[in-house]
Amino acid sequence: MAILRKKITLKLPTKFFIGDSLIVLISLIFIVFAFKAFWHFETGSVVQVNFQGKTYGNFSLFQDKKISLMGKEGESIIEIKDGRARFKSAPCKNQYCVQQGWIHFTGQMLICIPNEVSIEILGKSKAYDSLNY
Repeated sequence: MAILRKKITLKLPTKFFIGDSLIVLISLIFIVFAFKAFWHFETGSVVQVNFQGKTYGNFSLFQDKKISLMGKEGESIIEIKDGRARFKSAPCKNQYCVQQGWIHFTGQMLICIPNEVSIEILGKSKAYDSLNY
């Protein structure tokens, strides 16, 4: 018993008209405007360092500094430079906290779970209204 199959093809217009270009252009302009209007990110001014569940200290983003913390796994080094912060080195196996790189926007956070160290950028206002767990 043979099954007959019919090939279905969809033909799209091959020409790109001026009206199509105009719609794409207006859409892109709207997207850029909406992003800038609703998703503005504030640059932070303070780094809060938390160590073993307690606040270790708040440090200005505008003063270059290296902070060394000795945790359960070993030494974590936090670097503050040029208005940004990062984990320069950490003793954890996968180095996820180091790989995240620099942070500088309010609300951004880096965490080294094995060594119980976290850093958060603080600013004038919170980057979120509330958190749910």
